[in-house]
Amino acid sequence: MTVDRNMWADTFTNDLPHWPCPTCGKGHFAVIKDKLLREETGPSKSAHTHDAWEPDWIVNSFTALIQCSMPGCGEVGSVAGTSTLDYNQIGRDEYVTTHYYKVEHVSPGPIPIALSSSTPKPVVDALKEASRLIWASSEAAANQIRQAVESIMDDRGMATHDVAGKRIMLHGRIKEFEATDKDNADVLLATKWIGNSGSHVGGITREDVLDAFDMIEYVIEEVYGNTRAAIKAKVAAINAAKGPVKKP
Repeated sequence: MTVDRNMWADTFTNDLPHWPCPTCGKGHFAVIKDKLLREETGPSKSAHTHDAWEPDWIVNSFTALIQCSMPGCGEVGSVAGTSTLDYNQIGRDEYVTTHYYKVEHVSPGPIPIALSSSTPKPVVDALKEASRLIWASSEAAANQIRQAVESIMDDRGMATHDVAGKRIMLHGRIKEFEATDKDNADVLLATKWIGNSGSHVGGITREDVLDAFDMIEYVIEEVYGNTRAAIKAKVAAINAAKGPVKKP
């Protein structure tokens, strides 16, 4: 499954999305009633004196409290950023206001992908940090995903130093991994290249980061997930029985 880009867009119209809760992994965040606050910024207020001023020049800072929908979780988080607006006339003296929200911070950060329960903790931690940073810096988020690739190589037992004691770069570790798992090594190599681009300011977009999340999710499911194995077992049982297999 690929990341739902609509939930990680640059701007949101009128409402914030119902991001997945990173605490329980089952519920979704929603804004708590009456807990979204908008306040016009100082420079925006100063602009009112301009002869050409229009209401759609207004820029607000906003904050909101969000809560997980699962009763057994109830995690509370916060969102912050800036908002702008449009006034659209729909009648002689009737207007509709549209708010546009640009999110700059969400805590705890929603994770764009599903993580198998068998995913090693260092990999999870790096991806959680990438999820937190994605709103503020695509470059920083990409670097954390690259760290998750390093942690996968650690978990799979790839050497960190050669026989001379020299540190092996991530590229070399992935090439070593390729000898036993070429398909996933190819995906991790592409993920690494995106992470490398995160070292250069302006060298990467949020869409690039979401691509990296897509790719590392694929590897995590292949390496640590059980969905594929479970389906293969069902296929073998059905083929052997030449029909549906009765549940015990």
